Amino acid sequence: MRKFLFIAAAFFAAPLQANEGYEWEAEHIHSDLPLYTFDWDDLWPRSMTAPDIIAGCTSRVAFGDWAFKPNPDDESGDPYWIRVSNYGAFHCAANLRVSDARENLNDGRFSRGLFAKIGKARKGENSWELWVLQEGFVPGSDYLLLAREADDESVVDEFTVLQRRCPKRAIRETRSLDIWGGRYCSINSQRELLSLAKRMLREPPLGTLTRHGKKVPDTEVPDPSKSQASD
Repeated sequence: MRKFLFIAAAFFAAPLQANEGYEWEAEHIHSDLPLYTFDWDDLWPRSMTAPDIIAGCTSRVAFGDWAFKPNPDDESGDPYWIRVSNYGAFHCAANLRVSDARENLNDGRFSRGLFAKIGKARKGENSWELWVLQEGFVPGSDYLLLAREADDESVVDEFTVLQRRCPKRAIRETRSLDIWGGRYCSINSQRELLSLAKRMLREPPLGTLTRHGKKVPDTEVPDPSKSQASD
């Protein structure tokens, strides 16, 4: 199964050149194993826990169609859409469909992941929550860095999308593969990822990710790679 962040490479080319010599960066961040499991209290969606509930999932991040709007100062940024839905009643995860147009989301490229609030940081006078979209399970996970002004109560329906400027020590790359890249940012601990997110909060953001319209139905979607493997 192709990863979401590989799917979105056209939208997150790195590095991107902007006006006045500023360099926008959106490195592909990958961990050898998922950094956040359900032992992490702020991982969503997750199973409901209440005496009168037999099964079900709850999420701090709203299901529905999300639009990415690039930073207007980033002349190379491209808009795209992500459809986020719940996997099922007994097993909770976010199904992800991504496309450059909302009307094509039903046939958009598929992946599955989870949202995690990984910490907090200050930007100016305001406190911000730091989040990630942790996409994929095997082999490891890819990460989109996200943030929002602190609000521990409300359901999240908008994120600021942070840049991903990889520390030099974490860059993995190979020699040229013609037009295909062989470079990514290797982050393998929660501490490293939080440190990177805090630094990126101080940079101009890549853009915003905002949910539009009504939530989509919670439906169990099979992994397309399994059906392809059985053909």
